[in-house]
Amino acid sequence: MKLATSSPERQREDVLTAAASVGGHIIGWADDWEVSGATDSMTRPKLGPWLRDERGPYDGLVAAAMDRLGRNVVDCLNTGYKMRDEGKLLVIYGHDGPWDLDDQVDENRFTGFLRGCPGLQAGEESDSCGAGQG
Repeated sequence: MKLATSSPERQREDVLTAAASVGGHIIGWADDWEVSGATDSMTRPKLGPWLRDERGPYDGLVAAAMDRLGRNVVDCLNTGYKMRDEGKLLVIYGHDGPWDLDDQVDENRFTGFLRGCPGLQAGEESDSCGAGQG
């Protein structure tokens, strides 16, 4: 889903909308706007501590778009599978409900969406994710 704008304000609205669509709410934000796209998700100053379980318990991760989840396809897959392996939700604006990476069809759709993200292929930075609880 291509949005008319990827401004921080629009991405924040999209994250809130996606969280609400699954009955969740945001308990913390990981806005790494000033971080190089070469920095993987686990070492980003704001997202990394959530992924390393240093921010306390949370039920899942919400992103404004697929290309906001990580710096490249591998980074997005690692984050997605981390959420799956820990039993946490992965919600991305524009997808109906949480991604179920244990379901082969949904997993194939997820990887297909990643391959189709021009921002990931061009190496653009990923900036806005929210950690939330349902």
